[in-house]
Amino acid sequence: MFNKLKKKSVTKSLPLVILMIALGIFVLVLESGEFQALIKGPVAFESLAPDEIVENVIVEASIDTNFGWFVEEYEENTDTHATRSKYFYYVIWTGDDDATDWCYMGIKVPASDADAMDAMADAYYNGEYYLDTMEYSGAIEKMTDEEYMYFEEYFSEAGWTAEEIEEWTLPYYINVGDLVGASAVFTYILIGIGAALVIGAILLLVFALKGSGIKALKKELEDAGFSENDAEYEYENAKLLSKSGDIRIGRRMMFYMLGSKAHMLQTDKIVWAYLKSTTHRTNGIKTGTTYQVAIYTYTKKMINISVNKETIGQEILKYMNETMPWAVIGYSDDLNRMYFSDYPKLPTAAL
Repeated sequence: MFNKLKKKSVTKSLPLVILMIALGIFVLVLESGEFQALIKGPVAFESLAPDEIVENVIVEASIDTNFGWFVEEYEENTDTHATRSKYFYYVIWTGDDDATDWCYMGIKVPASDADAMDAMADAYYNGEYYLDTMEYSGAIEKMTDEEYMYFEEYFSEAGWTAEEIEEWTLPYYINVGDLVGASAVFTYILIGIGAALVIGAILLLVFALKGSGIKALKKELEDAGFSENDAEYEYENAKLLSKSGDIRIGRRMMFYMLGSKAHMLQTDKIVWAYLKSTTHRTNGIKTGTTYQVAIYTYTKKMINISVNKETIGQEILKYMNETMPWAVIGYSDDLNRMYFSDYPKLPTAAL
């Protein structure tokens, strides 16, 4: 019996284990590039050659020259249709003043910095030197197709050919604030969640293999004064009423599973049972109905055992009615009131 229930517990644990591992691995793979960047740490943007500029490199940049913006990111109030700028993408170049190998790329800055960046661009086009350097840190990201379309359009309008754009530009931008400060903390949290899901799934499976699924059953048998031999005999001679939940009713014990945990309940403690149904809806549309056999004991213990079908629940209640004449079967508001406020009258309700 115990080996059989242990196997059932492991089997019922597997879907959750698989789901946790899949979600954990998905998060870890999704954040792997960011994690490697965080481990490596920030580098000086000016020290990077064009072929060293790739995704997920954290940089610290001192920007003293830009060539104007090519994308504005804004949000719109759906009620008033008023817009508010959030970010601007500016064209910058790579390397420092002594670099012989350089390219144009982008930097995404908050809208609050737009005035300073516009003044910097104006100074360049007016042949002036902009004195106030803007200090930024963030991660390098690749432009989306839409972002690159505007980036390419910027140079096309300036008279550049497609060949010149391909040779002298990079489809990357510095995403200011990404993978630094609070963003870095959030990434670490996501990585921790992914690792915790995988480790938790492994531990769950290990505990199930070691018999955690029958631990509660053994404790319930001990508290009730039954030996394991008593339980073996009852289990083998009990009537199987639901394979999925391994619901069995014997002369002295009722066996059932809640999730991946096996349990036992003394039949002579059961005083009331009925079938509960819950209808599930999404946007008002019925998506399904679930059923539970609700069982109450004279010690005020309440158990809800899920069943796959209404007919299975009815069969369980029918068998309980036949083998437990002391128990009240079925639901009414009066029975509910009696159980919770006028318990002594409950047994007479079946008469």
